[in-house]
Amino acid sequence: MFRTGMWLLACVLIGVASTASAEPLRVCLDFFPNPDHAPLYVALEEGFFDAAGVEMEIVVPADPSDPVKLAAARTIDVALTPQINYLIARGEGLPLISIGALIDRNLGGLLALAGSGIEAVEDLAGMRIGYSLAPLEPILWETILGCAGVSVDDVELINVGFATVPALLTRSIDAVGAFRNYETIQVEMRGGNPVFFPQEDYCIPTTYDVILVANPDLIGERDDDLRAFLDALAEGIAFTRSHPATAFYRFVTAFPDLDDELNRRSFDATLPLFAEGARHDDPSVWEAMQSYLHDNGLMSSLLPLDGLYTAELLP
Repeated sequence: MFRTGMWLLACVLIGVASTASAEPLRVCLDFFPNPDHAPLYVALEEGFFDAAGVEMEIVVPADPSDPVKLAAARTIDVALTPQINYLIARGEGLPLISIGALIDRNLGGLLALAGSGIEAVEDLAGMRIGYSLAPLEPILWETILGCAGVSVDDVELINVGFATVPALLTRSIDAVGAFRNYETIQVEMRGGNPVFFPQEDYCIPTTYDVILVANPDLIGERDDDLRAFLDALAEGIAFTRSHPATAFYRFVTAFPDLDDELNRRSFDATLPLFAEGARHDDPSVWEAMQSYLHDNGLMSSLLPLDGLYTAELLP
């Protein structure tokens, strides 16, 4: 699972910003390109990385679990990843540190359909809940249920792989783990009436949903490059929030196939969620999420907060 030999071959180059720098920063996305990544491509297309003197390569992972392993092994330099995935990886001993954030709010929750008798989490008792990733998702959904007074023993948890929306729309399941800025819109566009239960409303701590991590050794070696990278990314975030129409155009310039209603609406839903200044340094967020994962058996021990993230490179 942690083999490194073929990891670079598992990533595909999808963008390059060229400057005079001799060694580019290799930045790996957390998933396939989508509106979550818009500020990164805005900064690329608007020339913010060039102006900061940063040469950058963007790669997409073959598997969403790969980026943290790639960064730990220094096959790539910076990885985008959910804070939860990062903390679990740190608990497993991977040498990493968080240097910034792209999205600083929760995205996830449970999604059901109106008209199915589900109007509140309590209505999920006796229902079937679909998930994609174990053991994390079952623990999250157990927390949401328990927060509403429903025992996990009163539901059926079903692994539906990544076909979550089709499973929901065909009533193969009654609820599914989903992102508020994508699957809820997708369901609505396919004629469904989504009912979404945000995870932060049901005893799951706030999380930095997309952060940027690197091997700690990289900071000592390329701190100037990383500072310049985060400066340009923060500029890309600010531009995206203040000029959304232009920002979306810049994003789909890189990916013309994503110029459709789903991605436009997803982009609009994500706009208020981008991390201002690429910041990720609220200690209460780190403490609460780490404690949650530890209490639920996803981290074997609690780690010192100053070893989990650094604010030294932020704008």
